[in-house]
Amino acid sequence: MLARTQIVNTEASVYTCPSGKTAYIYVDVVSDDGSDVSITIKVGDGETDYTYWAGTTDFVSAKLVLTAGDVVKVATTGTVNVFVHGQEL
Repeated sequence: MLARTQIVNTEASVYTCPSGKTAYIYVDVVSDDGSDVSITIKVGDGETDYTYWAGTTDFVSAKLVLTAGDVVKVATTGTVNVFVHGQEL
């Protein structure tokens, strides 16, 4: 597990690819109580964020390839648990 966190009604950075690395990761976002909530996954370079996925659901999983310095953010209007797993090479 590379990272895990809980997000409540906000946007937060959940993972940053380390310097000199390429990361092959999965970002799993799960509603804390199983209800559908608004979830947005963004990927950026620290200055500009791009929406990768947005919708209303109780679970979403994104498979990403990141380069050094890329930042993954998750935003929600509810409570979600975020799990980041994979490899940094």
